[in-house]
Amino acid sequence: MKIAENKTGAQDPAPARPIVVPVVPGPGGVARPGRPHAEPTAADAPAAAPAAAAVAPAPARGLKRHLDLFTNAGSLMAATAITSLLGFAYWWLAARSASPEAVGQASAAVSAMTLIGTIGMFGMGTMLIAELPRRGDRKWDLISTCLLVSGSVATVGALAYLAIAHFWVPGLRDALGDTVATVALVAGIALNAMTLVLDEALVGLLAGPLQLMRNAVFAFVKLVILGALVVLPVTLTGTELLLAWIAGIVLSAAVLARALKRRRMVDSLRPNVKLLRGMGGKTFDHNLLNMATYLPRAALPLVVTAVLSAEANAAFYTAFMVISFLAMVPGNVALTLFAVAAGDQAALRSKVRMGLAICLVLGLPASIVTYLFADLIMSIFGAQYAATAGGALAILALTYVPFVFHHFFLAISRVNNRVRRAGVFSVFAGLAELAAAYWGGTHGTLTTLVWCVAGVMAVETVLVAPTVLRVVLPARRTTDKLEGIVTSHRMTLRERAWLPLEYIRTVGPVTGVDAARLRAALIGLHAADRTHPAVSRIDRDTARWLHMDAPTFLAYAAEAVEEVSGADAEPDAMTRRLQSEPRGHHPVRILAGGGYVAIKVAHVYGDAGPVNTLVRELVTAAAEARPARFETTEPRRPLRRALWDFFGKHPSRLRPALRLAAPPAHDASDPQPWTAGLTVETNRSADVLTKMRAWRDTHAPGTTTAAITFAAFTSALIELGVNPRTEGGVFLFDARRFVPADGAQVGGNFCWGQYLTPASLTDPSAIHKALKEELKGGRILAMMGLRETKIALTGAPGFPDAYPTELGARRRPNLTFSNQGRHDVLSDLPWAAPPEGRVNHSVPTLSGPADITITTSEMNGVLHVEATFHASTYDRAVIARALELVCTDPAALLMDAAAA
Repeated sequence: MKIAENKTGAQDPAPARPIVVPVVPGPGGVARPGRPHAEPTAADAPAAAPAAAAVAPAPARGLKRHLDLFTNAGSLMAATAITSLLGFAYWWLAARSASPEAVGQASAAVSAMTLIGTIGMFGMGTMLIAELPRRGDRKWDLISTCLLVSGSVATVGALAYLAIAHFWVPGLRDALGDTVATVALVAGIALNAMTLVLDEALVGLLAGPLQLMRNAVFAFVKLVILGALVVLPVTLTGTELLLAWIAGIVLSAAVLARALKRRRMVDSLRPNVKLLRGMGGKTFDHNLLNMATYLPRAALPLVVTAVLSAEANAAFYTAFMVISFLAMVPGNVALTLFAVAAGDQAALRSKVRMGLAICLVLGLPASIVTYLFADLIMSIFGAQYAATAGGALAILALTYVPFVFHHFFLAISRVNNRVRRAGVFSVFAGLAELAAAYWGGTHGTLTTLVWCVAGVMAVETVLVAPTVLRVVLPARRTTDKLEGIVTSHRMTLRERAWLPLEYIRTVGPVTGVDAARLRAALIGLHAADRTHPAVSRIDRDTARWLHMDAPTFLAYAAEAVEEVSGADAEPDAMTRRLQSEPRGHHPVRILAGGGYVAIKVAHVYGDAGPVNTLVRELVTAAAEARPARFETTEPRRPLRRALWDFFGKHPSRLRPALRLAAPPAHDASDPQPWTAGLTVETNRSADVLTKMRAWRDTHAPGTTTAAITFAAFTSALIELGVNPRTEGGVFLFDARRFVPADGAQVGGNFCWGQYLTPASLTDPSAIHKALKEELKGGRILAMMGLRETKIALTGAPGFPDAYPTELGARRRPNLTFSNQGRHDVLSDLPWAAPPEGRVNHSVPTLSGPADITITTSEMNGVLHVEATFHASTYDRAVIARALELVCTDPAALLMDAAAA
């Protein structure tokens, strides 16, 4: 269950006064990220506020936002970790049980399998990652075709390798071994190419756990076979080591085939080369890039063997395996970025930032440790290995940062459809590395060879770093593009968290207020302070406030404030119109007519407190025909002060405050076509608060009317057969209470939404108790701190994600509760009606496909309630009836729920 927007005012005299912000789920399934530069329309509308990072736990929301990246890359990284660790054990056991010559022969064969197998993939794996999500059927026909093509190409490559080794490279000829080893090498190269393509096809099918399983079986089986050979009374040669490796590939493929059959994932297996028509150009480009990317890494051991010796390669290959383990994170993230962020620059920016943070924070310290303890690490394999390649491993550890930048350069090039250009660059870079290795090996030792390669990689980093940094760093300021922008300033981390969210305040009837007067009030405010957020322009791409000169703002204000009349001036119609409008660059968008004023405010401006102040001042200034005026006395660094006061002085509070919780996911089974239909129903009552307090005094002393309203609405939906989720809810808390001394002065948004699990969502006392317990722990402060840290590292989107096009058939609404407390600050507006006749809407512009958001507020003794939902999911009449029941007899709802 969930909640809605904003900060509370003074509610009942009880310690817990939560307000609630919408926490809405992101797009379902595996749809690609939304288009951040084009606001979704009714057919392609936002399903989730990216500022949900501002309400759910920051790490959990961050993970959810990058779920596609983490799911696919995570399986690849786990597979690489398992194969690297068990491969480490394999080569350690081989080094301890076989001669250096045997290990050198086997490692050269495995290097050949890896190199030629990668070339033999011929871009098929990367092409499948991009193509499979778009195919409705015959996926396995395409996969099997690609497997046969890659196996055939790899076999040809294997035969070419044998010819080159036999006739032109004596060092490689000596490493081939006997006839059995030579035949096994050809078969291993073909099998390796096919399984590499198959693994990437599984990523394209979003079946990462299956490729992880196959790789785990492969790594484990070959180690077990080698262990069995060690205990047998045989002398291990390179042939036995190679056969153990190939047996692992065969058996892992058999286990995978059984798993696919059991899960009935294979729809058809009819290879047909015609399926590859039209894909030649893209496949070639991807193959060029893939080959050029892997060439220097896979061929280096071969160069070492050719120019030095098999014994030197045994030590070098072991050292290179260690550094390859560190490089797995950028390599796998780079592969996955192409699948999850194709063509979406804004999504790419946040994902690259997240990936860089992971790669540098985790990998850089590990590379430093490797550099410092290189000799010790190599001594694990034996004293001879440490003497030969200890210095080489230390130098290779210095290449971790170049690895990171090169892999991210490739990922960015794929996403921006610059594959061929990146491929050409990588070809020359790879050739330069191999040439440097050859020169170093022929003019010095293994250490000289590695120094030469590291130097070339450093030059590559200088060349590719600008491409990466242009994505990671903020885009050029919009002030460079727009006329009339005189200054700008960057939004704070707290503001950026709320950038995708908006909400609407509609009030009336009032006298003496129209569009012209409201426009004049804004123009007067701009003349006094053009940097005030209400009269600035929002740049969602760069997260900046843009400040305009006077002539530019005159035109800007004319767009922002509009007069409506007739049926369009009805308050519900005004609210729904603003609700349906796309997000733009106006922090304040106003409709006025018929005595009503509807104001849509970008949530980056503030939560309920600052927005109520804005509404009051704009309406009052318009009625008095004067400029709007605002006084700002916000304390400095309120979050840091609150964190220090609550946790810094009491460190024992921090650990329990870091417990993460998130709302349950919707049931996505049996998906049905779905389109967004966001709407709102409203109601109000002048006597229901008196009824609630009377019921409370008898049945639930000390409980707030907000808790009673939440429980009554849940009960009403249950009674009407809507069957909402009752496992828990997310409640937004105003964190100003934690700021010492002058917390009430904090402007902007200073709220956090936390998922709680009261004993019963139809019991006001249980809700009230859960809210009080949450306030004691200070978890909302800890989560706000984590959220700002995450945004500083990865950035925040300016727009919500797109709605899904399908929704599970079994729809149990997640309820979103938003209590804004008392709005008595609006009591002195020029009202044209008594309190019971006044409109006071508070409505979000986002709601999840299967969510219902209820917003409540109290003004001059009148309870105002609004329910926001999708009419394409729930019956408007049913939701309107639920609000009516809450506003007429909440006690009966609660008593019936308790009896049930």
